[in-house]
Amino acid sequence: MIAFKPMLGRFARRYLFADAAPLSPLERRRSALATLLGVLIFEGALFVLPVSADARRLLAPLGASSVILFALPHSPLAQPWSLVGGLMLPALVGFACGRWVPVGYLAVGLAIAISVWLMARLRCIHPPGGAMAIVMATAAAQGLDATTSLAAAGCNVVAILIAATAVNNLIPGRRYPLCSPALAEPETPRRSPAGVQHPDLAAALAEIDTYLDVGEDDLAQVFQRAARHAFHRHVLLDCGDIMEPVPVRAEFATELNEAWRLMNRHNLSALPVVDRAQRVIGLLRLEDFLRHVEPDRTQRIGDNVRRLLRPTPGTHADKPEVVGQIMQTPREGLKSVTTDDGIAVAADLLGHGGQRAVPVTDPTGRLAGIVTPATMTAVLFQHEALDYVRGEVR
Repeated sequence: MIAFKPMLGRFARRYLFADAAPLSPLERRRSALATLLGVLIFEGALFVLPVSADARRLLAPLGASSVILFALPHSPLAQPWSLVGGLMLPALVGFACGRWVPVGYLAVGLAIAISVWLMARLRCIHPPGGAMAIVMATAAAQGLDATTSLAAAGCNVVAILIAATAVNNLIPGRRYPLCSPALAEPETPRRSPAGVQHPDLAAALAEIDTYLDVGEDDLAQVFQRAARHAFHRHVLLDCGDIMEPVPVRAEFATELNEAWRLMNRHNLSALPVVDRAQRVIGLLRLEDFLRHVEPDRTQRIGDNVRRLLRPTPGTHADKPEVVGQIMQTPREGLKSVTTDDGIAVAADLLGHGGQRAVPVTDPTGRLAGIVTPATMTAVLFQHEALDYVRGEVR
């Protein structure tokens, strides 16, 4: 009996409980609140639709749809075509089977089977469609009017679609439909740390050849986050271990021509800017110069750059004169790391964050060095080479 309990526990964990990612308490509260608001809006929209009272009745399958739409709004099962096609097609099939197949249980079985085939064929799988097929097959067998029954299904679909669009776009971190643009400016797609791109994910999904309740965008995000965690776990170096010393630095009042000369002499793509206490206040990049070069088709770009770098005589100027006027600042998104931060933090800023370089500060907040993409590439190549050597030794 004592040995039977651990065996039963292993059996339950392996076969009975799904290995699903847990939701945070905040997301559970969001889903419950979204469901409440969504169902209220759904019933309100259903009540005011300009159709007959019989067509405005609430259908039970929409309760199952509510779980998907308000708890899993980013699922492929919840998108508008899955909702509309996954409910209306089974409604049509169910009513036809209920009307033309005389045996009740056979009519229901055929309605669900044909609905599943159609939803899979037309890429609009929506699990509550099976319930809709049963409801419509039963209604047809009882002799209910086809026009009224299908109108009720259509009204339910329109009302729940209105509710899902309204509620999910009010909740931070959600958007509906998923293909709609996010509120923030979308970032330029970047390669994942392992070089896997969307076509690779699409090919992998096709090879599995079974339905996965996750879209390519979500899968790419999961992969990138997992790769960053793996990188942080395997490469146990700090930014202080890999940073490059800064041969020169600029201050707020450094003239642009002097900063340009320093960057060219030391072959730098980014120059840290510090205050008198050597704390980082900005980063000067080559593109910062180009952003302030006025386009002029009659002049070559080199002449325009020289005009920007040439100091303006007098006390007033109509162009930037010092580094502090064109540098990237923390207010504009510049971030630094400390010498004790893992290099995964710097890698994330260089990759996902889009920075050209990452200043490194010591525990007192003073500039200690800089991490560039070239630095990170060299570290990664060295790490891969060491892994290869260790594998050969084994």
